[in-house]
Amino acid sequence: PAPAVPSAPAADPFNPDAGKEQIRFDDVSDNAWYASAVRYAVENGLMNGTGTGKFSPAASTTRGMVMTILARMAGADTSGTPWYAAGMNWAKAKGVSDGTNPTVKITREQLVTMLYRYAGTPAANGSLSDFSDTASVSSYAVNAMQWAVENGIVNGSNGKLNPQNNATRAE
Repeated sequence: PAPAVPSAPAADPFNPDAGKEQIRFDDVSDNAWYASAVRYAVENGLMNGTGTGKFSPAASTTRGMVMTILARMAGADTSGTPWYAAGMNWAKAKGVSDGTNPTVKITREQLVTMLYRYAGTPAANGSLSDFSDTASVSSYAVNAMQWAVENGIVNGSNGKLNPQNNATRAE
């Protein structure tokens, strides 16, 4: 007779995360300022790693990535082809983004503006006067940036907001 084929091992009942994407990444140290945010984003299915134990926190984020993250936060199904289409369509329908240039790197002010719109465009009373590059914030993003500063979403770096810089995956 032929040898018996063993069945697949049972899932470990004591590990509810068995089979999920790893939460620890080789390129995210435990003491990085963004470590807890990366863990939250992955645990909650908002973002994935970039493969082989990497998260790539310094890599640029695209407009499509942010639209998809916000759609996932709202509970929308983001499956489909191309990968950003469902998130882009959701963002357009909800007024979070106009949906343009989903594969282009997103600037910090564009990211903040999408977050601000996602939050429902609340009153913005934060001051930008502490930042030396306030004049470089585009007019469409001023209220969003004031709101983000007021709520501690953006703290700046070395006295600058860097609104035209590309946002990283860590940000």
